[in-house]
This record gives sequence, structure tokens and C-alpha cells, in this order.
Amino acid sequence: MSFPVPLLAAEPELQAAAAALASEYQLPATDTGADFLLELTREGLQLRWRSKPEYQPLTLDYTRGKQAWRQQLGGGKQEAVVRAVGLGKGFRPRVIDATAGLGRDGLMLAHAGCEVWLLERNPAIHALLEHAIVHLQQFHLEQGHAEHWSCHRVHMLPPGSLLNAADIQEQLLAIAPHTIYLDPMFPEKEKSAAVKKEMQILQHLVGADLDADSLLPAALAVASCRVVVKRPARAPFLAGQTPSSQIASKKHRFDVYIKQAYPRTTA
Repeated sequence: MSFPVPLLAAEPELQAAAAALASEYQLPATDTGADFLLELTREGLQLRWRSKPEYQPLTLDYTRGKQAWRQQLGGGKQEAVVRAVGLGKGFRPRVIDATAGLGRDGLMLAHAGCEVWLLERNPAIHALLEHAIVHLQQFHLEQGHAEHWSCHRVHMLPPGSLLNAADIQEQLLAIAPHTIYLDPMFPEKEKSAAVKKEMQILQHLVGADLDADSLLPAALAVASCRVVVKRPARAPFLAGQTPSSQIASKKHRFDVYIKQAYPRTTA
């Protein structure tokens, strides 16, 4: 039996703030007995795996550390995900990252110039990600960066999935995305090398996306120009559908399904 992930305070003086945040994200504000727990600390939100106390809690902070460095110096046309989405001369597509997860590919696309909407269906991961995005944008505003790219190019959609598009139909119509980006969770083989602890946490919390094949036709129905699917290098095509083209990286490939060419210039 699974229990919803609660959002609680790590320290007594943070209880009121944690309760307000739990209400905002529509998460339980009391302990449900779930194996995973979102905790509000003085540094922000963290996701703790209670049955694995030896694991460091999962945190997201795009203002410092390795991920902040990648946003500052990476994210150019050389990144495989950016090349797969494609950037035309004078044109940057509107992208929905429909399996946003921890948001790293989505932010890479936004840094490259795309306007990106992040869609994540797991409520706990959605809360962790949205809290990190809000912190990123507030941080740069407080630093006086009123025109910082994160404030204008990164948006969070409500928790949800393209497989329940009726729930977010109004938002999808308003966005009119050129591109949908998909990175469904792929089931790990028993003999595969141990994945990073961060990914182990995600895999145990979210599980494999067993309905991943259904995402491709749903994405093709919404995107006006293309769908990009990130897959392990040797994984089968999503829904058994051969892509129009591919971009390869060291461990992954990006399958590109083209419906029509991008417009030559932005509107």
C-alpha cells in the first residue's frame, strides 16, 4: 500500500511555513507513514528516503553548485538536447517539457533561448521542482537581475500529464507549443550498473513510466512541429515508432519526430 508523500517541517520553528507550503502544493501536512518525506529546512525543500537513512536527502538548488555552473556556462547549441530540439536562425521554439522530473533538461533548453513550460505529474517531485524554480527566480530578482532569463523563459504548469490533457487543455491551448520534450523513466535492468543515488530515489518514488508508449501519440497531438524523446542508447523506440532523425550522446539518444518545419522567424 502506498501513501501520499507529506510535506513537514524539519525544525519546530518552520512548522507554520511548512503547513502553508503543504497547502499550496496540496500535499498532506501530517505524517502519512510514506517511505518518502518532503521536509522544509532553512535551505529549502528536501526529499528524504526514510528506509535508506544512509542516502543524503535529495535537494534542488539552481543558484549554486554544479547545476548553476551548467546554466551559466553550458546550455549552448553543443548540448545534445538543445541540438535535438533545434534552434532556427532568429527562432526559439516554445517547449513543453512534459516529463519534467528535476527540470535539468528543461532549464538547459530555457538557457539556450527557448521558452519552456515544465509539466510533472508526481506531486512530490512537482513541489520540489516548483520550489526550486521559485527560489531561482527570486534569487536573481533580489540580485537585481530583473531581465534574467529564468524569470521570463521558465514556467511551471500544475501537476499533471499529457495523458490527462483535458485537465490542462486551457493551458496547452494558450501555450500552443512548437515542441514537446519527453524523458520517461526507463525501467532499470537487474544487471545494469548501479545508477546514481539521486536516480535511485526517483525510481523508487516514481517508478518506471509503464504508460510511456502512450505519451508519444499524446505529444504528437499537442506539438505543432516536433516531439523529442530522450532514451537510453539501446532502448527501443517509444511506441515502436521510428523517429525522423536522432541525436546521440554518450549514454543516451534523442529521437526526433518532425511534423513540420519550424517557422523561419518568431511572431
